[in-house]
Amino acid sequence: YVLDAPGLARLLGLDTGLGLHSILSIGLSRQGTDFLSRLNGDFALAYHDGRDGSCLLATDIMGQRSLYYAVVDGCLYAASQPSMLLGFREIPDTPDAEALAYRLYNLQHLAPERTPYRHIRLLPPGDVLIWRDGTASVRPFWSPIPRRAIRYRRNEDYVDAGRDLLDRAVAARLPDTGPFLCHLSSGLDSSAIVTSAAQNRDRPFHTITVRPDPTATAIGDPTRHFTDEWPRVQPLLSLYPQITGHGIDAYLPTLEEEEMGGLFWSREWPTLSLHKIGWVFPPVWDLARQLGTKIILSANLGNATFSYDGRRVLTDAIRRGRIIQALHYLKGPERRRDGLLHTLWHHGVRPLLPLGDRLTRRALNGLPANPWTDFVSVRRDIADRLGLSAVPEPRPIHTGSPDLDRQIALIEEMRVLHATCSFLKQRGDFEIRDPTTDRELVEFCLAIPRDQYHRNGINRSLARRMLAGRVPPAITAETRIAPGQPEWFDWANQRRDWIGAELERIEKSPLARELLDVGLMRKIFNDWPATAEEANKPPRVHLMRHALGSGLRAGQFLARLEKRNE
Repeated sequence: YVLDAPGLARLLGLDTGLGLHSILSIGLSRQGTDFLSRLNGDFALAYHDGRDGSCLLATDIMGQRSLYYAVVDGCLYAASQPSMLLGFREIPDTPDAEALAYRLYNLQHLAPERTPYRHIRLLPPGDVLIWRDGTASVRPFWSPIPRRAIRYRRNEDYVDAGRDLLDRAVAARLPDTGPFLCHLSSGLDSSAIVTSAAQNRDRPFHTITVRPDPTATAIGDPTRHFTDEWPRVQPLLSLYPQITGHGIDAYLPTLEEEEMGGLFWSREWPTLSLHKIGWVFPPVWDLARQLGTKIILSANLGNATFSYDGRRVLTDAIRRGRIIQALHYLKGPERRRDGLLHTLWHHGVRPLLPLGDRLTRRALNGLPANPWTDFVSVRRDIADRLGLSAVPEPRPIHTGSPDLDRQIALIEEMRVLHATCSFLKQRGDFEIRDPTTDRELVEFCLAIPRDQYHRNGINRSLARRMLAGRVPPAITAETRIAPGQPEWFDWANQRRDWIGAELERIEKSPLARELLDVGLMRKIFNDWPATAEEANKPPRVHLMRHALGSGLRAGQFLARLEKRNE
């Protein structure tokens, strides 16, 4: 869907009653790719220009919809999922195992066009493909680097403007009629979406809060985590009588979901962890079916937009010689938790050092260049050749602000991840909409002063101020987080024999062994902890959840591509 069709029509001097498809066609024919940067919403579109025979493909800027394409024998093929392209006999299903290395390292944004299939490419979010005379060219039509700076006289003006943009983004994504469902955790992002939807007090709706599996052991550090969010959202729900809240228990999906067509067996991409998507999606889908709703609102990009934490505001202040601003930052919880010198070094000075100096310091301390190398099951020679075991420059200086560069990098990472996971949103009869991906909201959040995100020692300051008066202080003042699938080890323990059998299949797969350090995975499996408490202690928790869990999913995917299902 594309928002504000009447506004687009007025921009083009057209009748506002004209249909969306006609407006898009006329806009593209008149303004070409420049028209794409004016679109807001979730879309994947194809446009054929009869004047010169060219074809245009484009997707929205945040990866809520995706397009994949292949060029074979001078022909262009495009579809919303790789499996659809594999239905054409002309397109080979040759695997590209190394594409999954980027995924396992969480660095897909470094090679956003690569997919698990050598002849299929992803059109990156915010990019446009032009097919003309048998040749495809791809270039961005939108960039997260802000084209303007927004400056107001009062700090309150940023709060008012952000709240207004959020309200409009939520309202634009609500269905015209019928019920709708919102995710509701006890965090800032989903609370913002729910309370924004509740500003229309005449319209009742439902929320879902996924609770830990009551039959399993949920583990979390009480100083950093709370495992059950349902009791924590009760004060919010009590403020809005038009909301019907549902606390739904998570449950371990059956082994049938591991078979063809199940939740964990996709020809698109391997899932990112052992059972994490099963923790959220099935309860939400079950409730949506019961309610008869087609629209589900979520909030997945909030941490990169209005609830961004401003982690490098201190670095910005030091870089620009703003001593008062730096002192205000150092009043915050980071200093109280870590101490003055630690906070000043890690949050202020170290990010200013050149990449080479940072790598040298890590080497002198006996640390790997990429701190996650030990927790990823990609073979070290493959990671070295692809440059993944050395820290890539994730935040090149584009803007002169280290904090803005960090926010831009976070958006780049998340929008590519969203694009590769969009196939999950297309399962069932539901449409998942995320107001935090709204273009106008995103651009506003990138254009305002950095200190709006970290003021007077408080991180995520913009979001906390935007929610004041709408959300109980117990939520806006909370610094702990929910761990996400707190019963992961109990579920893995229930499937231990199955995990062992799957690992044996992966060990027999030449394609999986080409990418994965199966010896490391076997070692982790053989060192299975006796209790959930042992499993949740670093570094074992990272080895089990990432090196073994995510590695197992990648290995299953490759073994199945190789037809090793015996």
